[in-house]
Amino acid sequence: MSEQVTHPVALAEDPGVAAIQQLVDTVAGEAFGLATRIADEVTAVFDRQAAVRRTDLAGVGASVLPSLADPEGRIQGAGYVAAVDALADSRWWLEWFMLRNGSPERLVVDTDPRGENFYDYESLPWYDVPRGTGRRHITGPYVDYLCTDDYTLTFTVPVLVDGRFTGVAGADLKVFAFEKAVLPRLRASHRTMAIVNAQGRVVLSNSARHVSGTLLRSPDTTSYPIGDLPLALVDLPVRKS
Repeated sequence: MSEQVTHPVALAEDPGVAAIQQLVDTVAGEAFGLATRIADEVTAVFDRQAAVRRTDLAGVGASVLPSLADPEGRIQGAGYVAAVDALADSRWWLEWFMLRNGSPERLVVDTDPRGENFYDYESLPWYDVPRGTGRRHITGPYVDYLCTDDYTLTFTVPVLVDGRFTGVAGADLKVFAFEKAVLPRLRASHRTMAIVNAQGRVVLSNSARHVSGTLLRSPDTTSYPIGDLPLALVDLPVRKS
């Protein structure tokens, strides 16, 4: 599980900083909102019946496909990943949908542990962190070779049924889509700033020295929380000439 990095926290008295916080909260809220709707759909299925099968998860696709089909949307993939042995007819299962060449399709992976290309997702952060903490999580930026083959952010929430962990629901957002929405506002702040995840890794910045994926270790960096998201807006240290 990744260690959370903390920095001195400040209130956003600058209206420009507050505007960035609000915009990031809106963009991230789109992904977390979809993940939460999927989690609610799956929880309702488990509440209705004792033995849930793969075919009982048809409602997941119904929740995801409109977001993937939205030409103005930012979602690149979304769905439910079952906890091991949560389903009655499959120990491992992903009910996940994604955009490929502009068209929605279901992700197909090897869920047989005996298979040569078995997709063992239990140790991956987007699954493991919500399972261990019981809280929502943002994984990335990372290169998603399985789905988007691009720099990606994965937003996941735990799916809990009567307190029992039954998997995660999530949504993928390309870093490029996040940049397109937020970078103009970040540049307009006339401050050297970055948006970082809970591990202190840069998601986006207006500094050429702090590209997406850079781990920010400066203890003097001031952090501005973004709602209750596992993200923060930070002032970057300026290199002295």
